Amino acid sequence: MCGRFFIDFEDRNIQNLLRGLKAQDALLSSGDVYPSATVPVLAHNAAPLFARWGYERFDKKGLLINARAETVTQKPTFRKDFFEQRCLIPANGFYEWTEDKQKVFFRRKDNFPLLLGGIYRNETGGETSFVILTKEATPPVDAFHDRIPIMVETNDLEKWLGDISFAADILSLPNNQPLCAEY
Repeated sequence: MCGRFFIDFEDRNIQNLLRGLKAQDALLSSGDVYPSATVPVLAHNAAPLFARWGYERFDKKGLLINARAETVTQKPTFRKDFFEQRCLIPANGFYEWTEDKQKVFFRRKDNFPLLLGGIYRNETGGETSFVILTKEATPPVDAFHDRIPIMVETNDLEKWLGDISFAADILSLPNNQPLCAEY
């Protein structure tokens, strides 16, 4: 988890979160987001920036797309970014799969966007990339996968981005956003 998510740029709540992006930002196309895709994320003072999903692996063989909340403050690959460059990834929902490979979509019951907790960095060459932080899954996701993304409430957006104590506390708290599953 999380290996794919969905974003609808026509959703007014998503548009409000991403205020400041211009119509000329051609990268704004709604749909499923896969690793290596470039999407807007919220960073410093909730300003949107474009970032590619996935950190380059040290051996240049693939991407690291997620980081475990339990070890993000200890692993050299992620530690500095967690303390200095947290971000939020707006999404309408994310996917998991059943044992027989059926896609299951998880979204908030109230249909508001999710804000997935992440970290970002500038890669060699100036490209910005991000990873999504995950922790032990809670219902209903735990029936499909053992990990779930960190989710931050909209009213806690600035605290996640700017308050390291708040961000560190969220890592160990269960998700409190009511989710529903759609097959």
